[in-house]
Amino acid sequence: MALCPNCGALNNDGSKFCTSCGGPLPVAQPAPQPAPQASVEIPNPQNQYWQQPAQPQAVPVQQPQAVPIVPAQPVYAQPITQPVQNKANKPKSNGLCTAGLVLSIIGWFTLGLTSIFGFLFSLIGLIVVSKKREPGKGKAIAGLIVSGVLIFGLALSIPTIWSDVQEAIDNGEVNNPIEFIDAIDEANDRQTNFNDKNIKKITKNNWVAMEDGSYLEFGKQQTFKYYKSYYDTSDNYYTGKYRMYSGSDALEQLTKTYKDYGITRTDVKSLINNNKAFSEDNFILLVLENDGMWIDGENTKDEEWDSVYYGFLVSNPDTSLLLINAVTDTYFSFIKSDDYEKISTATTTATTEATEATEATEATTEADPSAETMGDSVTGTVTLTQGKWDHWTDAALSGSNFDAADGRRNRDTSTIINICVYKNTYDNATIKKFADALKTNMESKDYTDVELSTTTIGGYGAYEVYGKYKDGMNVNIWLFLDENNKFHYITVEYFDSDKASYEMVKSTYKFN
Repeated sequence: MALCPNCGALNNDGSKFCTSCGGPLPVAQPAPQPAPQASVEIPNPQNQYWQQPAQPQAVPVQQPQAVPIVPAQPVYAQPITQPVQNKANKPKSNGLCTAGLVLSIIGWFTLGLTSIFGFLFSLIGLIVVSKKREPGKGKAIAGLIVSGVLIFGLALSIPTIWSDVQEAIDNGEVNNPIEFIDAIDEANDRQTNFNDKNIKKITKNNWVAMEDGSYLEFGKQQTFKYYKSYYDTSDNYYTGKYRMYSGSDALEQLTKTYKDYGITRTDVKSLINNNKAFSEDNFILLVLENDGMWIDGENTKDEEWDSVYYGFLVSNPDTSLLLINAVTDTYFSFIKSDDYEKISTATTTATTEATEATEATEATTEADPSAETMGDSVTGTVTLTQGKWDHWTDAALSGSNFDAADGRRNRDTSTIINICVYKNTYDNATIKKFADALKTNMESKDYTDVELSTTTIGGYGAYEVYGKYKDGMNVNIWLFLDENNKFHYITVEYFDSDKASYEMVKSTYKFN
């Protein structure tokens, strides 16, 4: 056994390196051989004399040379490994598994279209490698998972976006696979917008415009019908599809995609600054893609055109959709159709109760015989008890739309009073529309503290709209229907120093 001079471990004879520390072992030297003896001649008896034996000669014995021991360099123990297999001979992953995974990953960038092939390739590849025990099973499973997720999402979205894709195909907009993918992408983006909470609130309801009683109905697959009247849905309406955007996306679309309408970010910011109920979060852009205008049961339009509206979805105190036509700058105050029905019923009840109250108090109401009055039996009258009043004509409250009108202006306080009655008859719902429109108009301009409430004036149930103009003038407007469904419109404009004139109008107005 060979002893390692470095660590003292025993090693087999003939080993060159220590099996424990890896250091070199000393080379074994051959054992020294005994010196050869000189030959002795045996005496021959026939010799006459004895030969003296030769004296042995000292043979120098070579001593073994000491082998210098070199300190062994530290050698780290190497793990025992199997022989490395030649890469050229290593089995390759199944090609179907690899292709399936690649196509599945590409599906993230092709709206899931290639994921269908990725799923099939991965499934077939998994079956093949399982039978043949080939590598690639992991890739096949990964491909199945990725493509499965994409296919599931595609299955959910296809029913909602396919109508848009089909329309693009019918219009000749799809002529190659790239355009087909673009059509799906655009339809998918459109559908994604409808996940917005504001858009969901709008599209799950139908809306009535308080200004003209028009009725906007949202249907499936982003279709709409816009009727001329809520009370007649058999004729006179527009049809088509719509786009809707909310928040910053709506602002971006309005000022870039539809920049030709001339609405700027500054214009929108001005609206937001004028009303605390408005913000960028509840900003709405509605684009009606009209494809028909139906009158007397026939489509009178043979081309398509867009109608662009922008505004805000307001939820306090009641949900309303305040929109502005981008071309005509016309304001519309839409409320949910269910609320519209409730308002109509409530207004009718309020008018009935106010009429009864008038009859009960009429006998006890006395006017100052020395005070000046304004108005007549058509408009109603106001007793002017506060100062001197000059006749006043408001151009907006005169003309062919009115049966009669009268206006006065206080020469000392500049307070203005107008009382008038419209020529045509109206229903209760229309009066509410006017009230909402007035409120919206004030909110969009330089008025603050705008309010809409129900009250009585002259014994009639009425809507009262109030706002304070930027110069400090208060504006109060009353709207009500009389027994003949005539629409009465009364206004008083005054500064805080002459609030008595407001009380004068409210307490002394009398009709019939």
